[in-house]
Amino acid sequence: MKCPKCQEEIDGGGSSCSACGFSFDSATQMFEPSGEARSNLGEAPSIHSTESTDGGSFRPGEILAERYRMVSLLGRGGMGEVYRADDLKLGQPVALKFLPEHLTSDGAALARFHREVRVARQVSHRNVCRVYDIGEVDGRHFLSMEFIKGEELSSLLHRIGRLPNDKAIQLARQICAGLAAAHETGILHRDLKPANVMIDENGNARITDFGLAGLAEEFKADEIGAGTPAYMSPEQIEGGELTIKSDIYSLGLVLYELFTGKQAFMAATVGELINLRRSNTSPTTPTSIVKGFDPVIEKVIDRCIQKDPSQRPSSALQVAAALPGGDPIAAALAAGETPSPEMVAAAPKEGALRPPVAMAMLAAFFVMLAAFVLVGGRKQLYNFVPMEKSPEILRETARDIARRAGYDEPLDSADFFNVRNDMLDYIERNDRSADRWEKMKATRPSAITMRYRQSPRYLQTNDGRVYAEAPPFVVSGMVDINIGMTGQITFFRAVPPQIDDRPATVPAEIDWSIFFAAAGLDQAKFRPAESKWTPRTPYDLRITWEGAYPEAPEMPIRVEAAAYRGKVVSFEINHSWEQPNREVAIPMQTGQKVFLGLLIALLSLAGIAGVLLTVKNIRLGRGDRRGAFRLAHFVFWAGMVKSVLFPTTHHVPTAFEFLILLETIAWALLAAAFFWVVYMALEPFVRRRWPQRIISWTRLLAGDFRDPMVGRDLLIGSLFGVGVMLWNFLRYQIPVWLGNPPGIPSGLEDVWLGAGSFLPALGTQVIVSLWIALVLLFVILMLSLFLRRDRLAFVIGWVVLSPVVFFATGGSSVVDLIFVVVGVAIFFFVPLWRYGLLAAVAFGFFARLSIFPITTNFTAWYATGFVMYLALLVALTVYGFYTSLAGQKPFGGKFLEE
Repeated sequence: MKCPKCQEEIDGGGSSCSACGFSFDSATQMFEPSGEARSNLGEAPSIHSTESTDGGSFRPGEILAERYRMVSLLGRGGMGEVYRADDLKLGQPVALKFLPEHLTSDGAALARFHREVRVARQVSHRNVCRVYDIGEVDGRHFLSMEFIKGEELSSLLHRIGRLPNDKAIQLARQICAGLAAAHETGILHRDLKPANVMIDENGNARITDFGLAGLAEEFKADEIGAGTPAYMSPEQIEGGELTIKSDIYSLGLVLYELFTGKQAFMAATVGELINLRRSNTSPTTPTSIVKGFDPVIEKVIDRCIQKDPSQRPSSALQVAAALPGGDPIAAALAAGETPSPEMVAAAPKEGALRPPVAMAMLAAFFVMLAAFVLVGGRKQLYNFVPMEKSPEILRETARDIARRAGYDEPLDSADFFNVRNDMLDYIERNDRSADRWEKMKATRPSAITMRYRQSPRYLQTNDGRVYAEAPPFVVSGMVDINIGMTGQITFFRAVPPQIDDRPATVPAEIDWSIFFAAAGLDQAKFRPAESKWTPRTPYDLRITWEGAYPEAPEMPIRVEAAAYRGKVVSFEINHSWEQPNREVAIPMQTGQKVFLGLLIALLSLAGIAGVLLTVKNIRLGRGDRRGAFRLAHFVFWAGMVKSVLFPTTHHVPTAFEFLILLETIAWALLAAAFFWVVYMALEPFVRRRWPQRIISWTRLLAGDFRDPMVGRDLLIGSLFGVGVMLWNFLRYQIPVWLGNPPGIPSGLEDVWLGAGSFLPALGTQVIVSLWIALVLLFVILMLSLFLRRDRLAFVIGWVVLSPVVFFATGGSSVVDLIFVVVGVAIFFFVPLWRYGLLAAVAFGFFARLSIFPITTNFTAWYATGFVMYLALLVALTVYGFYTSLAGQKPFGGKFLEE
């Protein structure tokens, strides 16, 4: 060790320096020749309010550097003198720390002094003494810093003994927060001890004296051992590598003294102290000193002073969080640090609902869900279409028509459902009656149809899905039939042979009555007309009839038919609303253009910003990589289930199926990568700015399914999700109550009919709910970072999203706009703003029940998927209710009292 006065090496067993005569009598007290007691070896004096002027180099009232008026000497130690002074420019008291006169020519001491300024100025925290500037007077260097009126913690403990437990916990957290702030900038204190902790006039802890501190990577070999032996870590005593965990060890010894009032290691001389520390002797357990000592605090201290650094807590914030009543998030935010995912998941177990509140929410959910099931179907298209025949019956009817038309049994076939949106648009424009949709129940055509395709080849497509135009309708013998839900066709198409070497003959008389009967029409009531619509396939006979449906004589229809060599290749019923889509581009409405533009802008913003932020977070070592991987893994399998089991996905026993599998995997991986990028870009910033909004989400990703906060947010998301579904029904119903014609019924998204729709719909729901919540939270975060105001960011996000939803849902009136604005506000300011990500995801998952046909006829063929999804929503809500109680009995004895 070195003498604090002349810096010469000293004999660890001696009581004075052989070079300059500097004397000391214990490991914790060293004395200047003047006799003034100061703190231990190598210490720069702490700043306190004792205003002694004995032995000072400057007189009270003396002006230095034309700025500082000296008031008194506060203290003197091995690294200099500290004075109280008045800053005449700023009009406030400051503390000035001077290097000793005999060290002004010491290059190493000056370098350390300058480093102290550089290091200390990087730390700005309310539990750290602030350093202002550096100056020089007559060749003596000094440091100006915050003047703290108060008392050293060491002096306080010596004066009153151990502190009350609550106060000690408060100070311990503050010390941890200040130390964490230094560690956040890469700074190690290296001399943390009670003498370097001030208790200010408000009773708050302030860490002082970074005279031995520095950036971890800057320490030289000869500086490793500098410090106070009584508080050094084992690796510091042995001259080993110093890390954050070295300060954690010293922190543990400070906490030991704070909670017990006793110093952990004491000896008569420096040498004995060093030998004691090197002997791996453990301090007396706190429970042996203080009766009834809190075992939680003892465990915290014991973890901090483990000899193996790997066994110590990884940060000061973890120490604060482990103290009784600790909140790791609050500790991290107090230190200006981003709480780690583990800290977020380890936040206090809040979120348990009082039984009356949970019961009320569960009851409200069931009431609103029952109401929606009873009335929600009124705005769905299926409610105005006779859904009489199951897909199996329709499929067999279509096959029978193809056989009767002379086409062979196919090698492969596929079918899917369609919605006649052109028909719905025509009725909305031309029929303003209140029962305009009810009329569809008694007339044709059906607004929902099944498309049936068969082929002598396997129906192979690039993505594995069969549509109207995929695979192309070009293979000889292919048949394409559109059939309504009552079993009557609206068109029949077939592809004639590509090569026909038969001699041209006059075609035989064709029995068109087969197709008129299949369409539910009486051929005798139709009159010949001039042909207008050209068939899509080759033909040598073309014929047209005009007439009307028997149940709707006011609705004119044209039957366009064609044949080739006596075999029917086309039979189509054309209505007045149908447009020639093969030669005229379908114009895009203004609302659709706006929606598409906003959607593209939103996706572009999320994609570009997401990639840039992800790269930055990875480079800086930020981001919950484990959580991002789990999310991506979940999305991948949800995407695989959705794609493989999608109702229009058509699997064929050929090598092409392998390519389809690869493409399915590729798209699932792309979706997983998208969510990984967005989450890695988003999560570190949310964790830093809004950690409370991802506590339940982080716990869920960590597998803590029974956490009460997870249950609470799931219950809240389900309640507001069902509430918004009812709200959207009112959007459809209120104009009707006001005497306006009802709006267009909502069609069936994709083909979510029957039991086979449940799993792919579930995968779709999960991905869409996650996508909406994450992307919107990402956009709001970007707005918040730009505007620097969280509430304003949410308001602007609400204002921007409302027109997007308005156009996306086909809004066209003021009533629609009002309902959209309120609905989006409910989502933004309840699940997303108040409760966070998990509640927002649950909200989206529950608010999309209407993709299924809502019906009370649970035995209907099309209701199976709806019933299964409904049962899942009920199960999730009940689970959320049960979990949110955190073990409380819903019907306990106190329920009625509350």
